[in-house]
Amino acid sequence: MTRRGTVHRSYWILTLIACLAGLQLYAFRWGVITPDTVDQYGQALTGQYDDWHPPITTWIWRQLLRIWAGSAGYLVFDLLVYWSAIFIIAHAMARRGWMGAILVIAVAAAPIPFGQMGAILKDPLLASFCLLASALIIANRRDILPLNAAAGILIVMASAMRFNAPFATMPLLIALLPPRWVSGPVRLVSIVIIAVPALMLSSWTINVAALKPHRSEPIFSLVNFDLAGIVAYGGGNVYPQLGSSDAVRLTRNCYDDRLYNPSNTMLCNIVEDSLMDFSHRTGNGALRIWLAGVMHARLPYLHHRLAHLNWNWRFLLRDVPKDAFYMMSEPNDLGLKFTPNPITKTILGAARAMAWSPFGRPITWLAVALGLLVIAPVLPSSRHINMLSCSALGYGLAYVFVSVAPDMRYNLWTIIAAMLAAAVALSDLGHGSNSVSKPRLMLATAPVLLVIVLESIWLLLPNGAVS
Repeated sequence: MTRRGTVHRSYWILTLIACLAGLQLYAFRWGVITPDTVDQYGQALTGQYDDWHPPITTWIWRQLLRIWAGSAGYLVFDLLVYWSAIFIIAHAMARRGWMGAILVIAVAAAPIPFGQMGAILKDPLLASFCLLASALIIANRRDILPLNAAAGILIVMASAMRFNAPFATMPLLIALLPPRWVSGPVRLVSIVIIAVPALMLSSWTINVAALKPHRSEPIFSLVNFDLAGIVAYGGGNVYPQLGSSDAVRLTRNCYDDRLYNPSNTMLCNIVEDSLMDFSHRTGNGALRIWLAGVMHARLPYLHHRLAHLNWNWRFLLRDVPKDAFYMMSEPNDLGLKFTPNPITKTILGAARAMAWSPFGRPITWLAVALGLLVIAPVLPSSRHINMLSCSALGYGLAYVFVSVAPDMRYNLWTIIAAMLAAAVALSDLGHGSNSVSKPRLMLATAPVLLVIVLESIWLLLPNGAVS
């Protein structure tokens, strides 16, 4: 392509992205305000962090406050990272034609990602950082060192933004390494064994050693949820600090397959607090208490986890939670406020329709990512398809064991990564890549079709059949 053609292509991609970013800013000026938003903003103002939320996200906000007060700087920064990544990927894809570029922009403009990016939360920021790191890897065809270094910094920072983020960033890190380092199963497994602990260590270094937060021990939320699930599914009383009758009574009132204490009542909050007090008093750590409960009642624990996973991945659900994205403004005295407008409400309607359909359900995109791993080896962009698909699968599968709530935002990166991987694969297939055999293609599409068919049947069943 000539230089003039390249400039022309860049102009139209940039124009389209600028229009979408402008629409997003208008719809979400200056960011959806949740209780977590208010909590983190208070910490950003004081510079005193706790570890209930990863301190790195609050630290980033504190730096942005030097430029722009309130939530505006955070939202603008988040969207700037998001759309810069999309521009880089779309521009790289457009070298072979417009199809790939349009597909990539369509992923970013899909109602759920588009709406989720309007919230002042760690999950959109994590997705943005992962997206930009992926973009630099995809666009860096000549292995330019500064681009690799920038991608590496983004990967390290993203790894610190959620406790399970290393499972999303590890495939990005592997894609950043020289191919000879990961050629062959032995080398690949060795790198994985090294990479995950290394990323977790970097997360600890940033969030604990460097920022020195107050220790609120959020691990007890997971332990309490799992112990309650075991009690709820007939595993007996596994709470070390409660009598059997109290454990059954409190679980009946406080536990739901989706999360613990959905009504946020003080009585239910006491259970987790008393569990933490017991741990401190006796010296039994959270992991030891959790292992004792799980080993005592393996099948009830498994039943509880599968029931919750169905909510998290939104597989066989008829009435999905109305959280395609949040549209709220938590009351506060810090000056944060969000007022939706007609555009916001229109986007919310489209996002909820997508969330209800099979194409808005995390399990669908996990199946897509799994299928893409089957056809990736014979496609020109196999390295990038594998990177994005494994990142989607790693992040989504981590919630099998560590999820305590089924919010859509927890699956944001899984959906975006799998959609982007599909866009790259479709671009390959649309530009003369006919090396995918029919058996391989059938094997790749089988998990997706199975999931979509089961989801569709479940949606169409009479109410009594799914009650």
